[in-house]
Amino acid sequence: MLSTLDWSLILAYVAFALIVGVLTSRSASRSLASYFVAGRSLPWWWIGTSMVATTFASDTPLVVAGIVANRGISGNWFWWAWVIGNVGVAVFFAPLWRRAGVVTDAELIELRYGSGPGAFLRGFKAVYSSLIVNLIVLGWVFRAMAKIAQPFLRWEEILPPNLWTAVEANWPAVLTMGSVNESFTVALLVLMIALYASAGGIRGVMLTDLFQFVIAMAGSCLFAWYAVEAVGGLSGMSAKLGEIYGAEGAAKVLSFLPPEGAGWAGAQVILIYLFVVWWAHNNADGGGYIGQRLCSARSPRDAQAGAFLFTVGNYVLRPWPWILIGLVSLILVPKGMDALPGTMEARILADREAAYPLLMEKLLPAGVLGLVMVGLLGAFMSTVDTHLNWGVSYLVNDVYARFIRKGAGAREVVFVSRLGVLVMAIGAFAVAGQIKSIEVAWKFHISLGAGLGLPVILRWLWWRANAWTEIAGMLAAGATALYLHWEGEPPAFPVLLAAEVGVGFLTMLIVTFITRPAKAEVLRDFWTKVRPPGAWGRVRGDDRRSAPVLALAGLWVALSVFVFALMFFVGAMLVGTWTQAGGLALMAGFALCMAWGIDRRYRYGILFV
Repeated sequence: MLSTLDWSLILAYVAFALIVGVLTSRSASRSLASYFVAGRSLPWWWIGTSMVATTFASDTPLVVAGIVANRGISGNWFWWAWVIGNVGVAVFFAPLWRRAGVVTDAELIELRYGSGPGAFLRGFKAVYSSLIVNLIVLGWVFRAMAKIAQPFLRWEEILPPNLWTAVEANWPAVLTMGSVNESFTVALLVLMIALYASAGGIRGVMLTDLFQFVIAMAGSCLFAWYAVEAVGGLSGMSAKLGEIYGAEGAAKVLSFLPPEGAGWAGAQVILIYLFVVWWAHNNADGGGYIGQRLCSARSPRDAQAGAFLFTVGNYVLRPWPWILIGLVSLILVPKGMDALPGTMEARILADREAAYPLLMEKLLPAGVLGLVMVGLLGAFMSTVDTHLNWGVSYLVNDVYARFIRKGAGAREVVFVSRLGVLVMAIGAFAVAGQIKSIEVAWKFHISLGAGLGLPVILRWLWWRANAWTEIAGMLAAGATALYLHWEGEPPAFPVLLAAEVGVGFLTMLIVTFITRPAKAEVLRDFWTKVRPPGAWGRVRGDDRRSAPVLALAGLWVALSVFVFALMFFVGAMLVGTWTQAGGLALMAGFALCMAWGIDRRYRYGILFV
């Protein structure tokens, strides 16, 4: 249970978030752009930190620690491969989003393709992103927070018995995730988040993000320190893994590359992750809430530098405390151990994702436990407030203000936005009750958008892509996924993804060439405003203001190598493979020098804002 000191820290943080929402409510009320993109006025460091805070989430520590316990460190290639895509967003797409001057990626669709199919796709994408994708993401985040809170908050011991009995008896089944106790905890948190997020708009959300990231990162590092000390420090951790699992078993757990013969990921699967996964999703160009952040930047250079700061923070800094905790769980609760039903050990053996909150309760003293809980609460709040604001931006900007009330004034759309945040929170709660595994929900989310990755990239780089390109890719990939699931047990996730992408790509290409491109004046207006690189010859004419593609590609490769090398350098230092750490440091330094030279020559602004 939480101590008085722990409760004091948690309540102080909650009060801070509510005050921020109130203080920023006036500036958020000025217009639709003020509410959803902060008037396009935010600097690069604010943009980047906010994006890292949002992806921190409360579900991610549980998932990463669970992956490490089940598959070793190398199991994280499932999401490590996204480094390539995130660097690509920083290099190619971040300044384009800012120059486009849109509020959502759905609005960009009509700007790029014009009315007709473009307007239809804008409305469809808005509803799909808001009511399907967004609710699934919020659902798994709610589910993770329920797992975290369950060991610490027992409302039957906090509330008067008669009151709690009434709550249990009347709690709606559709809003139940796990137990009523867990659901009640998350409901209170979400209500509080919805109140400050609806009041302050995106500026309030991003201001709290700055504090939430610092607190969440400090909390996870502090937890990792206590966990590692409990098994004898970093050297003791490696030694005990060897004692329990043998030298070969420990080497497999600590390896950054999948061991030979690993059932979950052979070499061919890593190739799929490296060359398919990072672009085979519907936000491969930085759309979604990332695009919303980039559109909030005060300049294209701020958007670009912020996107790269996010990439470094997301992969180099963020995951290693969680990985260490996953390794410690393999020592404190070894695989195959005998455990009495109902004990902490039995619960961890049944669900490795639950090790994170259960070890918090076991290892952390009063005060420290409260600080770590505040960190996880901050991570949860940062993700939820972002997705509530982002999800409602589609419904208001791309449905209500575009199709239902075209002439709606600023006060009306802001009121509808604030009301929508509250309704969105209730919908996400209902979805959360249907999610059993966070990792499975992650993969289902990626599978949904697998056919849209290439079309959303091509809309920036190739004049010939049209609205039907995106529609065909999405429908073909979705039909492939349904067929492969319909026959019974679907294939392994990477194989399923490759099949969806392959069918979606061929269908998209055929449909693109048998349908007409967007109107010439629409294409010309888009290029003049956004100045995208790539194959825009007949549209661009003699205008050469866009960046050279080969130079951008060189910068992309150099920065991708730099981030990978730096990420694994940190890991090598933690697990004590010093020779490997030295080689990775040299690789990171060389890649950074290459990127620095390209960035300085062409003045892109990623390393020089």
